[in-house]
Amino acid sequence: MAASLCPKPHFVVIPWPATSHIIPIVDIACLLAGYGAPVTVITTPASAQLVQGRVERAGPGSSGLTVTAIPFPAAEAGLPDGCERLDHTPSVDLVPNFFDATTRFGDAVARHCRLLMATATPARRPGCIVAGMCNTWAHGLARELGTPCFIFHGFGAFALLCCEYLNTHKPHEAAASLDELFDVPVLPPFEFRFARRQLPLQFLPSCSIPEVRLRELREFEMAVDGIVVNSFEELEHGSAAGLAAVTGGKAVFAVGPVSLCGAPGLLDPRADSDDARQCMAWLDAKKARSVLYVSFGSVGRMPPAQVH
Repeated sequence: MAASLCPKPHFVVIPWPATSHIIPIVDIACLLAGYGAPVTVITTPASAQLVQGRVERAGPGSSGLTVTAIPFPAAEAGLPDGCERLDHTPSVDLVPNFFDATTRFGDAVARHCRLLMATATPARRPGCIVAGMCNTWAHGLARELGTPCFIFHGFGAFALLCCEYLNTHKPHEAAASLDELFDVPVLPPFEFRFARRQLPLQFLPSCSIPEVRLRELREFEMAVDGIVVNSFEELEHGSAAGLAAVTGGKAVFAVGPVSLCGAPGLLDPRADSDDARQCMAWLDAKKARSVLYVSFGSVGRMPPAQVH
């Protein structure tokens, strides 16, 4: 008897609209397309060029990937025109407005997906949703469509494991100051100690994200079917397994480093790339262990004196 072939699900990938989240989750979408799965990335008009650039960078393997731009309701939420990514928000005071806009955007995405379910061929109907961390509405949409829903935070597995410990045990709330160290025993026998000022934004007393949004984020994290991380076991030994254990056995997919998708020239100095050759020549001219790479992220806004 001939074996029946199970069609690949149509992945709908919905990035959280911030540059540092868009880039890796689109690389993940390209990886999925490279395995022959149909993939649609749903984004905003202002981010469509960034998304398309990552898709083109991945080469012919991403030919099964479609980029769909849906208008972002910035003005309706009280944001400046064209403010469609978190790193475009001109003031921290407008962060609540941005979250409001993303909720409205979710309504538009839901309408688009319902239309796909009603009119598309079976192969093009949404079969799995991979959503950015603050697209909390994605889980309800997935349940409505009858598809699994996976979350992508952008953090590695170890950081997420620590966040789970903080959410459950809250040791930071007992700290007398932002600099007092407390234990986060997530991977015994190793010891980890942090100060509160080192924690992600949602654990800080000065968090600009409204409390209701933080609750929605936590509920979303707990409700999803699994977690996708841009990491790999050799980098974070035991962290993915630990994260699966503390989240009730959720599937944790360590698929990184996804930036390698379709870009061998970034690593191979023999590749025909001026940028690669210049980088390698500069590094070769330095003494061993004398170069330190520092990134302040895509959202940081620091005056030149502080950067210096």
